[in-house]
Amino acid sequence: MKVSVSWLKDLVEFNNDIDDLAERLSMTGFEVESLEDLSERARNVVIGFVDEIKPHPNAEKLKVCSVDVGLPKKLSIVCGAPNVKAGYHVLVAKVGAYLSANSLHIKLSNLRGVESEGMICSLGELGIESNNEGIEILEENESNVPPIGTNAADYLGLNDTIIELAITANRPDGMSMVGIAREISTITNSKLTLPKLDFNDDFNKFTPKIKNIQSFGSDCIYSLTYIDSIDNTDKINKTILNKLSSLKQNSINPIVDITNYLMLEQGQPLHAFDADLLDEIVGRKVKPNDFGIRNGEEGELFLALDKKEYKLNPNINLITCNDIPIAIAGVIGGNNSSVSDKTTRIWLEAAVFTPTSIRNSSREIGLRTDASSRYEKGISSNMTIAVSKRASQLISLELGGSIKSTHVNNDFKRKSISVGLRIEKINRILGKLISTNNLSDDRSSNRTRYLNNDEIETFLTKLGCQITSNSWGWNVEIPPYRSSDLTREIDLIEEIARLIGYDNFDSNMPDPLEPGVLSPSKLVERRLRNSFIHNGFQEVVTSSLVGPDSSGENAVLIKNPLLTETSRLRTNVWDEHLKILQRNISFGAEGCWIFEIAKTYKKDKEFFVETNLLSGAITGNKRLSKWGVSSKHLSIDYFEARGKLKQSLDVLPIETIDKQLTDKHFMHPGRTAELFVEGKSIGFFGQIHPSLSEKFNLIKETYLFNLEFDPLIKAATRKTNWTRIYKDYPTVPYMERDIALIHSKKHTSLEIINLIKKFGRPLLEKVELIDRYEGSSIPEEEISQAFRIRYRDTKKTLVEEDINPIHEKIRKALKEKLKADLRS
Repeated sequence: MKVSVSWLKDLVEFNNDIDDLAERLSMTGFEVESLEDLSERARNVVIGFVDEIKPHPNAEKLKVCSVDVGLPKKLSIVCGAPNVKAGYHVLVAKVGAYLSANSLHIKLSNLRGVESEGMICSLGELGIESNNEGIEILEENESNVPPIGTNAADYLGLNDTIIELAITANRPDGMSMVGIAREISTITNSKLTLPKLDFNDDFNKFTPKIKNIQSFGSDCIYSLTYIDSIDNTDKINKTILNKLSSLKQNSINPIVDITNYLMLEQGQPLHAFDADLLDEIVGRKVKPNDFGIRNGEEGELFLALDKKEYKLNPNINLITCNDIPIAIAGVIGGNNSSVSDKTTRIWLEAAVFTPTSIRNSSREIGLRTDASSRYEKGISSNMTIAVSKRASQLISLELGGSIKSTHVNNDFKRKSISVGLRIEKINRILGKLISTNNLSDDRSSNRTRYLNNDEIETFLTKLGCQITSNSWGWNVEIPPYRSSDLTREIDLIEEIARLIGYDNFDSNMPDPLEPGVLSPSKLVERRLRNSFIHNGFQEVVTSSLVGPDSSGENAVLIKNPLLTETSRLRTNVWDEHLKILQRNISFGAEGCWIFEIAKTYKKDKEFFVETNLLSGAITGNKRLSKWGVSSKHLSIDYFEARGKLKQSLDVLPIETIDKQLTDKHFMHPGRTAELFVEGKSIGFFGQIHPSLSEKFNLIKETYLFNLEFDPLIKAATRKTNWTRIYKDYPTVPYMERDIALIHSKKHTSLEIINLIKKFGRPLLEKVELIDRYEGSSIPEEEISQAFRIRYRDTKKTLVEEDINPIHEKIRKALKEKLKADLRS
């Protein structure tokens, strides 16, 4: 929101330094984003008079002008503008001027052999939008031309500073000059001089044809004013014109200028329809009941004021006349009813729609206007009729219009909001105020106290509230311009704290202070994150919002998405992870290992299911140096990748078991495992399908893991796992034996290890796979594997006679149950 300081001074009396005012506005919630001194655009630019014009001796399109700027000697200026004339006043940038709008320094120059001592300016060169392509001729726009040599900034209305404010969603009143003036009056305790508004509800009741009731809530309003005998051929008065120009609003024609002026002043968008054009569209005299609101039809076309044709759909709300679209409600008017300099009769619309309906329409057509930005934040319908009356009065006063009839929808009733405010609640929420001892800066010498009743009543009065005191506090009547955001007791308490300043309240810490501790689940989560990072992974955070291509059939749709690409909640995480791998590899990374603790969402009948996942992806070989390693060794195999995941999960006191998985369509059917914890499936790990690696332009040795996070945490924090059990360190040595066997590929190494453990009791301590081979020297359907078995007796040193019977029992079981061929 851009605010003109000179316009503000017409509305509120204040003498604050601009920087000080900006600081105070920021501290009370209206963050100042920038300050712009408009006079910088016309520094050293003056009013000049073209006394004589001669043709340039060396250029047909250039002219040499003798220009009087109030100096003893007239300036010789070379000008190429086709509309430059002798005997007229112009804007002259003297040598040394700096035109900030175009970053142009004016210097003494030589143009085709003729010296030029300045530049005759157009409005565009001074940063002022204009339809005039040539230089500015003052007599064409002003009957009383300023004296020669005077500063052009006064004539152009550039003696002003523009403050750009960030308006939060809960302060729609800040989207107007009057709203900011009220805020300044409140924080500086200064006097307001606002335009008077008539709040009498004396409009005639009528029933517009509202077919889309969703866009019209209980607080919504639709009003029309019929005005004729308008002279729309002249320009609006210069005061209004300069105020519009300072806030970069183009002057279009007097009627539109007045509606834009009122929108900036009061924050209420208005729109004028040409009554003659509406009569032509309908084929008869238009009546108030011909107006209506409906949804657009799929594929329906609409030509708007910006000369663009928009394709409509049922998500867009239209203003209609006899069911013919004449505007997109709250966004932009139609070309078929636009006001021009030929307009003499208008229907003036003032309305309030639901913020959601305006956001939907604006998003669907890809257009955000000054009107829609105000509607989206919410407008108080209690102000609408009063602002419409002021607009009608201005049109009558400035353009000679005659107000014939006024109409408002019969469902609208102005609401008076009264809120109960308790002194006890204020003190409990805000705590004590710090009363500073001026004799010392020591905080310990400051006294604290609660706000007293007089102070609270003063702040409420500053906000424009009418208050009635009682035994427990006050009944507070909310002013019309704040009825959209001051609706609860806590809203008023927040306003009091904001005006006093949050830093002026004492801290209110718990007594006694107790240190916080991490719960076991949070502690495990922290350990798990650190473990992945220590093992070479990088944590990523991806968006939960995705497009139609990245979600499944049961996706949760967003009601009001900003974009199609963010129109639903994700049903998987791996899709975005593969995109991250693709981006990193395309930028030259040799390897990319990532993980994320994330949520996925899906719809299950009428319920929504939210799942916590530990997910990640691995591609390439991350190494610190190429020394001693072939530069072509860019990938890691399945077992190395699975080992990295195992190392990262080893921080948890649980065991994961792998079983082959073949039914994941996006995973390699022969190189994917389903992972189990405590006998329950928690997810998968494996190599992506070749079609997927081709789609994302990744090497085939790219791996994904996707584990349900909650079962992991639950298993890790189970009492039997979480409570550490300390055992005596063994004091006797162990003995190791190897078993090598050739067996069918249908038997997994996990199955063999479990078999060895079963028959190796009670001396078997550990068994692990140490070698795996498949190749031409053994049958195609078979594989060779070697296992190392560790034996130990905690009470004595083992001898051969202790181990041999058990080891032979294991060999026999492998041979009989697996039909294995033992090689040792």
